[in-house]
Amino acid sequence: MDNNEQKERQVENLVNLVEKHTRTERHLEQYSHIGSEEGKDRAREKQDIREGEIDKLKNKIVSDNNESKIEQVQNLTDNYKGAQIYMEENYEKMPEERLRNMEERQQHRKEQIENLSENIYNEQN
Repeated sequence: MDNNEQKERQVENLVNLVEKHTRTERHLEQYSHIGSEEGKDRAREKQDIREGEIDKLKNKIVSDNNESKIEQVQNLTDNYKGAQIYMEENYEKMPEERLRNMEERQQHRKEQIENLSENIYNEQN
């Protein structure tokens, strides 16, 4: 799932939570004179949980862009280091074509790390 699909799903979840919260709030107001206190307490507890989920999801949507780039840089860096160690330890045993492919991937990772790091820096300044 790409970042846009994830954002769309998060927005849909946020909309659903807000709609449920609004419906429950309306029911609590309209029907406060009927129903058991236990049932109303459960509904209020659900509302509190939903409010927390709404805030959490809202914050995730807002801050997710930078965090996902930072996570991508970290993952790329980890993969780069791991592959570098593997190549150094197995250099003599590896077929030439495989070594060449790994070197190309390493170069691509390095470029991605540099580009993402530059993007993060530019967004923060």
